[in-house]
Parts: sequence; structure tokens; C-alpha cells
Amino acid sequence: MDPGAGVLDSSPATGRSNRVIAAITDSWDHPRTMVGVSIIVDWAARHGADAAALLRGSHIDPGTLADPHALIEAQQEIAVIRNLVTTFGDRPGLGVELGRLYHLTAYGYFGYLLASCASVREVTEKGLQYALLTFAFSTMAAHVGDHGHYVLAMEADDIPADVRRFVIERDVAATVQIQREIFPHPHRVPLREVRLTFGIDEARRPPVYWNYFRVPVSASRPRTEIVFDEAYLDQIPPMANPHTAQLMAAQCERIRAERLHRTGVAARVRAFLLDQSSLDLTLEEIAERLHYAPRTLRRHLEHEGTTFRAVLAEVRRSVAENLLRDPAVPKYEIARRLGYQEWSSLARARRRWQAGSPAAGR
Repeated sequence: MDPGAGVLDSSPATGRSNRVIAAITDSWDHPRTMVGVSIIVDWAARHGADAAALLRGSHIDPGTLADPHALIEAQQEIAVIRNLVTTFGDRPGLGVELGRLYHLTAYGYFGYLLASCASVREVTEKGLQYALLTFAFSTMAAHVGDHGHYVLAMEADDIPADVRRFVIERDVAATVQIQREIFPHPHRVPLREVRLTFGIDEARRPPVYWNYFRVPVSASRPRTEIVFDEAYLDQIPPMANPHTAQLMAAQCERIRAERLHRTGVAARVRAFLLDQSSLDLTLEEIAERLHYAPRTLRRHLEHEGTTFRAVLAEVRRSVAENLLRDPAVPKYEIARRLGYQEWSSLARARRRWQAGSPAAGR
């Protein structure tokens, strides 16, 4: 029997329910290391696909795959994921197969921070605070739910539909992998259930779900959720160390700040747009304000794996989400802020964003 199993019954966490513990506040559209793409390319190579096929259209130099300092934009990783899904099919379980390969060591300082935290509650808080240092595309929030459960919920409605299943599965599997490597004893992570939003054909359910998670995996649920025992929040990681945690948190904060203020062209365009009172702007107008020729700006964005249309759409989504949370802001004001003449135009744009349409930025 696991020596820590008894802790679950007497945890002081029991009884506190429906309370938010932490949530991701940074957008998923941020620079990230090459490690995530390297894992994908290596896995694909073992299954018969070469790197050129996986990197096509991503503007990633194959020579940088092993560079621990190289950063890419999120859209470049999405391009690689899209090629992966095209090559191997958008089949259930593919994201799980890849996600279990994202070991704690793949995250650098972030991984050391989580391993040295004082409790699972702190792992959760720090993990979501510095999620920008991971390869996740899901927006995550952790809360104490009913029936003595700790629930980590994920949403990816703003991810292109053709890669959404994969990134959700990868995020879920990678999150579980992190927990299992922080607590290497097989019974120390009290995972109870995995809930997925997309449907699964039960007659063709891949065995990887059970083989990896070893708990019930349900489909067609309102939200993607990973469910643990609530008392798990009070478990102490075996490598907990307050001094190391403090050092690693400082490093993570430094890296997070650098990536948020990265001087890439896409980041400059995004930062400029976020400062504007209206997003009714063209590439030509942005180029003039940032002192680029329009063709040069377009070429720089393409080199970073994105377009002005895509950056504008991402900023509009982000601004819309923030404004829509405030019921005091009139709909017409939200539409004006985002550069639309009327609310109906914004409503149509939101439907395109949710569908992952490339026309979203028009």
C-alpha cells in the first residue's frame, strides 16, 4: 500500500468545495521553446514521417530543432501539429500518445519549480501562473468541486478546429505526466476520471486511453476536466524544497517577462494593437506606425509563421473575452472597440473564431 494513502482521508482540504484555486491568465499565443516541436518530430520519425513533412509551412529551420535556446511562435507549433494530424489522421488518442512524452525535464526551470513546491496546491498555483513556459494551448482553471474532488478544467474553443482534439488530448496527457513524475510512486497521484468534450466512437475507442490514464475516460462532456481526490492538494512532493522553489520561481518570472515582451515582429504588432482604442486597422496603417514597409512587415510575419490577419484576430478574441466579462460595457461599445460597425458583425466573427476559420481576421 502507498504510505501516503492515509493522508487522503484526513486532509484539511476536505469540506471546502466549489472554490477556485488558480487559473491561467496569459494567452496561449506566446513564444515557446523548440522542445515541444522536437518531441513531435521525433515521434513522427519513429512512425515513418520525416522532419521535412512535419515542418512544411512552419518556417522552422530543421537545424534549430536541437537548439535549447531557440524560440518559436505558437502559430508555428500549430502548423507542425496540423501537419502531424494530416499525416497520421485526426484520430482519438493521438494527442495522448504524444502528451505522455512531455516529461517534467522538458520544461526546464518550470519543471524544477513544480518538483520543489511545498504542496500540490502550490504546484497548481505555480503551474498555472507560469503556464506560459509550457507548450499548452488550453486555458486552464483549477477548483475544488463537489464530492470531494479537485478538478482541473481546460478550454480550447479558440484553437483551430482541425487541431483542437489533438491539443486538448496532449494538454491532458502532459498534465497527468507531470503529476506522475512529481510523485513517482504509482499510487501517489489519486486520478479518478478524465472528461473530454469531443465524442469518441465506443466501438473503436483506442486502448491508449485506458492504458495511459488507468481511470474512466468519458466523452461528449460539457468541459474537458481532469478529476483528482480533493485531499491530493495537501500532499507534499518528495523533492519539495523552499529554497529551490524560490530560486526557480524567480527564474520562471524572468523568462515569462522576457517572452511577454519579446521583440519579435508578431509580438510588436500584438502589443501595438492591444494599446489601440479601436481595432479597425489595416496592415498598411500598422506598418506605417511601426516604421515598416507593408511588404516588409508582411514578410516578417510570414517568417514567424503567422499573418497580420491572424494576429489581429487573436487580439480581437482576447479583447472581446475581457470586455464580455463586464456586463456594464454596452454591446455597441465592444463592437466599436474591436473595429466593427455593429454587434451583428462581431457576433459573426465570434462564430468564425470558435470554428477556427481562417477568415476570422477579416
